[in-house]
Amino acid sequence: MRGYRNYLVAVALVFAFGATVARAQETPEQTTPKKDTQEQSRGDSTPWYNPTRYNPMKLFKHYKSANDQLASNGQLEDNLSKQLRIQGILAEDKELQAVCSDFKDLPNCIAALRLSVSVPVEFACLKWNVTGVKPKTAADSCAGPAHGKAMPLDRALELLKPKTDVRADAHEALKKARDDIKDASF
Repeated sequence: MRGYRNYLVAVALVFAFGATVARAQETPEQTTPKKDTQEQSRGDSTPWYNPTRYNPMKLFKHYKSANDQLASNGQLEDNLSKQLRIQGILAEDKELQAVCSDFKDLPNCIAALRLSVSVPVEFACLKWNVTGVKPKTAADSCAGPAHGKAMPLDRALELLKPKTDVRADAHEALKKARDDIKDASF
């Protein structure tokens, strides 16, 4: 019972303080006579804080998914598709946007494509493990992720091809994928 009382007192103080701040913001406009300035004629008022400087949403990074990155930049998709087809990583009958549909970022998609060729692994199984979404083309023999959760590229590769240098292969594939994206964006 005592804990509830302390909680209610804390909530009441927060509301009282909030009302005081709100009332303090309204008071100067009501007590000062209205002047015909550009600021008041436009209806602009200077906020007590700078929303561009203290924007808490800037703390959270918003990443575009692989599909969104390719859809927003058609030239990147064309250049990257051509580059990957020349290297023999992307099949002629596949579209890069369809292949990367469930990936959260483009470098992971390109790295998974590269690993499916360099380390003989079925791409659908690797995609399922990295994204956590089972593709329609995934075989029943694929080892899916535990509890349906996505996993990092090196763990997904280790699940499909257990060997000692999986982490180095995944790191190298991610590095080459970032280089491919950088080359295709010029």
